[in-house]
Amino acid sequence: MLAPDEEPDARLIEEWDRLAEVGGSPFLTWEWLSAWWRAFGSGELVRVLLEDGGRLRAGVFLRRAGRRLVATANPHSGDWDAVADDDAAREELWREVARLAPGTIVLSHLPSHGTSLEVTRATLRRTGFRSVPAPGPLSPYRELPDTYDELLASVSRDLRQQVGRRTRGLEREGELGFREVRGGDELDAELERVFEVEGSGWKARSGTAIASTPVTAALYREFALVAARRGWLRLYLLELDGSAIAVDYGCAFAGGGFLIKTGFLENYGRLSPGLVLRAKVLEASIAEGLSFYDFLGGPDAYKLRWADTTRPRVALRAYRGLAGLPGFAYRAGLRPVLKRARDGVRARLARRAPS
Repeated sequence: MLAPDEEPDARLIEEWDRLAEVGGSPFLTWEWLSAWWRAFGSGELVRVLLEDGGRLRAGVFLRRAGRRLVATANPHSGDWDAVADDDAAREELWREVARLAPGTIVLSHLPSHGTSLEVTRATLRRTGFRSVPAPGPLSPYRELPDTYDELLASVSRDLRQQVGRRTRGLEREGELGFREVRGGDELDAELERVFEVEGSGWKARSGTAIASTPVTAALYREFALVAARRGWLRLYLLELDGSAIAVDYGCAFAGGGFLIKTGFLENYGRLSPGLVLRAKVLEASIAEGLSFYDFLGGPDAYKLRWADTTRPRVALRAYRGLAGLPGFAYRAGLRPVLKRARDGVRARLARRAPS
């Protein structure tokens, strides 16, 4: 186990990121997890590493909060998981985590489309934990074809026609341009442009934009800078007469594209710049040779129009021993009953409401 304040060497970070590629998500990289911790970390950082002959086989970032071990994740985390070479290494790692955990383990944003969740739950069960899963975000996902024409042929006729109409509509407003930024001397300025457009309109009013809080801005700025050095960063800007009107803060990792943040200027909303940007980003991703595109987040309608499936994330709470009994009883028994009762009351009130 690496001490919380111990600086890792470059070899360890490279080994970790190799395993993050196996996991298929930039949110599992050492760079994202470290940036997240500096922005949002609280309590004691617990980094568990499983090594064999100098080779990292598995690892996980957790935090200790009282008598709980908790995932280093929050709504900004598209995914969260341990990294591992294979299922055997993952099982060994979670046995070590179980040895360190006093009574409760709280994990979130776990991908459920592979074997990871099954191995994690089975290992915790064998070490005396009883776990309760709960559904998390259901993220739209797209396997990318070889050509953009194939992609367009696979979506609805209405979507194809809208892309054409909205593109022509924007072209009538001025000179329409599309740029991709991966780094360079102007990266700081490009990030500010992206943050400004992403944070305009309703996101600024609701406080959910990147720039809404200093810690959130610090997370995305730090990760962008290191992701640019590693070749992962993808900023996409749709511009009209040289000014950005729609933007993506994205990433290319493990052979796929990831939509981390997006936004557009509301005064251009009638021309659907977000729709045009999404088409151009997918076209650029196919041209780059990426094999999939993960829209991340929830199943928003604008994502589902392009997606061919969804990939669920799961939250998992695991309890062990007498100290964990009240939590397990509440999560496994009482909470579902209360939720059904609450939903029933809401449904009855809705039926009685005047039309």
